[in-house]
Amino acid sequence: MDQSSLAFQFLRLLIVSFGVYLAFRFLLPLAFPFLLAYILMRTLYPIMCFLHKKWKLPRILSHYGTLFGFFIVITSLFLFIGWKIITQLRLFFSNFPVYRQILESTLYQQTTRICHCIDYYLCLENGTVYTFLEQRMTDFEQTSTKNLTTNAGKALVNCLSGSFQFFAVLVILIISMIILVKEMEPLHLKYRNSSFFVPIHSILVRLKESGLAYLKAEGTILIINWIVCSLGLFCIRNPYFFVFGMGIAIFDAFPVLGSGFIFLPWGIYEFLNRKYYAAAILVTTYLVTLFVREFLEAKLLGKGLGLSPFFMLAAIFIGIQLFGVSGIFLGPFAIVLIRAILSLEPAKKSP
Repeated sequence: MDQSSLAFQFLRLLIVSFGVYLAFRFLLPLAFPFLLAYILMRTLYPIMCFLHKKWKLPRILSHYGTLFGFFIVITSLFLFIGWKIITQLRLFFSNFPVYRQILESTLYQQTTRICHCIDYYLCLENGTVYTFLEQRMTDFEQTSTKNLTTNAGKALVNCLSGSFQFFAVLVILIISMIILVKEMEPLHLKYRNSSFFVPIHSILVRLKESGLAYLKAEGTILIINWIVCSLGLFCIRNPYFFVFGMGIAIFDAFPVLGSGFIFLPWGIYEFLNRKYYAAAILVTTYLVTLFVREFLEAKLLGKGLGLSPFFMLAAIFIGIQLFGVSGIFLGPFAIVLIRAILSLEPAKKSP
């Protein structure tokens, strides 16, 4: 078969794409804690070697001390973030009855006005549309309450199961990193002497140059925009600045959409209510997040991925459809992995 034929290339693309999908769907969840442990250790290992060789610290102190310090920093960071999120969620739910009353009052006024206009233009008796809408809302509320009651137990079981899996993965991750302190050099030696070193190393180099660059860029942008959004909301004295800032930063990760879909309407609403300071802060925060994304994406990614915005959006959409929320990262990463595998030259047979 002619390897340059279109049919062969298309078949190869299908096989590689299906293999990557199967790997991400079934193998990645199983190997994720070990893969993450190895990546983190590869990041920390140069620091360990520097402390051991340059500062002449004992191996047990340089290696395990670095690992212990890393655990303390990460644990403190997650405890702080968790504390802020729980505190603001408790405040939100304690004030939820007030928010619900305000929302219901606003919806009632606006709905009554719209229904009255529909009655007038359709020459209906006044209150006809509102009565119909009220009946539909009553049926919807009863159905929703019934479904919520039915699925409450299932949701609780899923929550407990997810929490158990999370802590199990966390324990495996920590144990794996502790074991890898002694196993990094033997693993590298076995890897370099393996017959699979050349093709795997070629793929990993391409992933490091493009796929990992994408993850690093998106993670950096997400954290910076989280801080920027939280500071902007803090300046307008929003009591939920930390949680809302996190949500807006995650929403900003979607291409095309961005934080402007939240900040700009919110800023216009505040401007119409003559709250010019809040409107200016919201618009300024949006402009800063926009600058951060445009600048850092160009700085950290450049043309490394080689994906146009259209194909990037398609990759994220397909990734979300296949893998859920994690598809925001897995979709583009899968495209990069497929391209890296397809770019490998087929092994030539020795004469």
